[in-house]
Amino acid sequence: MRKVRAYTSLGLAVFLSIVLPAGRTVWASVDGAAAGPEGSGVVVAGSTEESDDEEVADMIGNYVAVDGNQISAERLNDSVIDYDELGSLIHYYNTSIQELTGSTERSREDYTYIRDTLRAERDSAIKKKKDAKDDGETEDYAEYSGYQAVYSSAVESYNKMINRLDSYSSNQSRLSQEKQLTNSAQSLMVSYWSASLQADYRNKMEELYRKMYEDTVTKQSAGLATDQDVLTSYNNWLSMSASAESANDGATDSYRNLCLLLGVDEQGSMSIGEIPEIDESRLNAYDLEADTKKAIDNNTDLISERSSSTDSTASKTKKDRTMADYENQIQVKMSDRYENVQSAKTAYEAAETGYHSAGISWNNAQSKYSMGMLSRAEYLEEELTYIQKEADYKSAQLSLLQAMETYDWAVKGIMDLD
Repeated sequence: MRKVRAYTSLGLAVFLSIVLPAGRTVWASVDGAAAGPEGSGVVVAGSTEESDDEEVADMIGNYVAVDGNQISAERLNDSVIDYDELGSLIHYYNTSIQELTGSTERSREDYTYIRDTLRAERDSAIKKKKDAKDDGETEDYAEYSGYQAVYSSAVESYNKMINRLDSYSSNQSRLSQEKQLTNSAQSLMVSYWSASLQADYRNKMEELYRKMYEDTVTKQSAGLATDQDVLTSYNNWLSMSASAESANDGATDSYRNLCLLLGVDEQGSMSIGEIPEIDESRLNAYDLEADTKKAIDNNTDLISERSSSTDSTASKTKKDRTMADYENQIQVKMSDRYENVQSAKTAYEAAETGYHSAGISWNNAQSKYSMGMLSRAEYLEEELTYIQKEADYKSAQLSLLQAMETYDWAVKGIMDLD
């Protein structure tokens, strides 16, 4: 199984195809990941041409990736993308990490253009969110709220990328980029499963709405439903069918984007491993005070500022002021991330309770229906509730994992500062 592909990109998460002023087309990441300055000198497996599997296998398996995992060559060359492999896959197969070529100035121009394009996308999402709120479209409102958050994060990330182009030595830059891309890959894998969850949920809902429509037609034949009842039920079915199709397309897009970011085949030969269960010991080990100190020690902006030289009292004063400002920002943002984790944990626990309760009700409903003690309409309503609670639980699990990863990467030094 070959994982290295002939593809050139900026190293992305959620992709936008952007035509730059010079006429070049790039894929831009809404997580802000992009190709950095020229690389580290460390041998990296793969190229823009397909590589022989045995040659690649000889070169991989001994690297401890930026996410702390060391993955065997056998696992990296199978057809499954597992969550703990993401850092290693980025290191060996992401085309931006492999190449690390191009002019810093050209990169700066590209990033600026991409950032401005993402700003326009963000502003568009804000407008559509407002329109959805005015129209009472709750699903569209939630969707565009998500887009606004993602694009805002992307703009912030690209601003950071622009500011730090010349800040580090080549190896430090590569490692930092690997961290950013691994973070993006983790986010995109969570996005894939979130999209898949939505697709599964809406497919089930589409099936239920179809059954409800069929029941309404049957009732009409018995004089128990009007033409308007049938029309309403039919329109509900059509609407959910379109929603299910859109969700399926979203899952497919997320799959392709993840594969492209990792530099593996995106045509369907790869399968995506399950997201790991929440690690309670890891969650309970969080110590905001100690973790904030680590975040300050590891933050890439602060490291760069500490190493910068000063040739006057004024420049030293400015440096001290900048470092103090960075430390204050880290303290505030670490506190925010910690609170986000705790909020996500609370939501997860509540969703877990609701899911288990709905499971009991659903089991009872199935028993009653089999004994003729529940109408088909009541049975479908119970199934609808259970499916919703199941989706809420899985979604809360993904949100908690994402919050934990964001917190952990901040501790490792990956945090955007103003």
